[in-house]
Amino acid sequence: MYDSAIIHKNLHEQGITPYMPKRNTADKSKTELKRDDFEYNHKTNEFVCPNGKSLIFRCLQRYETGTFKEYRAYAKDCKHCSYRSKCLAPSQTSRKIQVNIFQNIVDKHHQTDGSPEHTHALNMRQIWCEGTFAMQKSQHNLGKLPKRGLRAAKDHCLLSATAVNLKRMVKCLG
Repeated sequence: MYDSAIIHKNLHEQGITPYMPKRNTADKSKTELKRDDFEYNHKTNEFVCPNGKSLIFRCLQRYETGTFKEYRAYAKDCKHCSYRSKCLAPSQTSRKIQVNIFQNIVDKHHQTDGSPEHTHALNMRQIWCEGTFAMQKSQHNLGKLPKRGLRAAKDHCLLSATAVNLKRMVKCLG
């Protein structure tokens, strides 16, 4: 999961421009009204629903995938709303929208998607990285690590990479 917001943030801080395939960020909710149907107001830091009601910033939520700002409508606003059946699941009392706190950096990095240099970088990754990873997994015992701990894993990966590089050097020398 290398296309996560925290990875984008760290790469941005180091001044590295990432070239990675964009993962599917389609809204998976089963409701008819999606997040794109809500307008974000920068001045008031809130989303506005199609019925004109506000979803205000309530809290930060932490998950394994990142930290998100949670915007939520008031239950009283959603209770008798004409869009309720299109906007909410039957078990919900109000609409919420979650936005990753580093979403602006992720969006900035994905502006190059589809450009010639982005496509070239992804093609080179297929040749140099993915093939090497597959070979290390199948021929250099990286499918499972025999020892526990981060240090043991790091040592094992470094030895595997060294073996691959030595093989390449021997091949180049003839």
